[in-house]
Amino acid sequence: PENALTVATWIIHVSSLVEFLVAMGFAWRWADISGNQTWKGLTWGLIPLHSSGITACTYHLFYNQIPILVPFQAFLTCLGNTTAAYAAYRIAVSNNWAFPLEQLYFLNMDKGDVSATGSEVKEESPSLVGFEDLGDALANDNDYTFLVKLFVGCAVASYAIKYGELFFDFPFDANVYLGISVILVPSMLNAFKWYKRSQDPKFEGWF
Repeated sequence: PENALTVATWIIHVSSLVEFLVAMGFAWRWADISGNQTWKGLTWGLIPLHSSGITACTYHLFYNQIPILVPFQAFLTCLGNTTAAYAAYRIAVSNNWAFPLEQLYFLNMDKGDVSATGSEVKEESPSLVGFEDLGDALANDNDYTFLVKLFVGCAVASYAIKYGELFFDFPFDANVYLGISVILVPSMLNAFKWYKRSQDPKFEGWF
């Protein structure tokens, strides 16, 4: 079809889904390493955004023939941005952050000179570093070999999606219920994976 994505574009879509899963894993592992369990809330907060990415891929999988998926993806993106922001807020509060009301000048106009408040410099927190372990399978990889493996894996998957779906009829049928199922099933499996991991730390999941 003329509106089919190129392999390069599929690589971008597939890699974005993988990156969300990796980010979820980073947040989950950091919660255990740091002892701050609110980081696990960030993993949960990213799930709607991951589902939004799945929705975009599903839309293109059916050659853009299910228009309802466009506003559905927008809804998931808005929801995911909200849940991720709230999760980030909880992490900040757990680290004794408080909203700096004193820096809102218009609220302090009757409290004398506020210039000192604006010039106050707070020490910047050190950046998060040291996330080398992506699981036992990639524990010995450096950044370059990991990126190569990630690219090759996404490229193979993208090639399989682009040309493999031509052997089936469902992408051309544009069945709305099938499209929704393609989104909901992996999304629910993803959520159930993190639920199981919260109950059993040794559970690594299926993907």
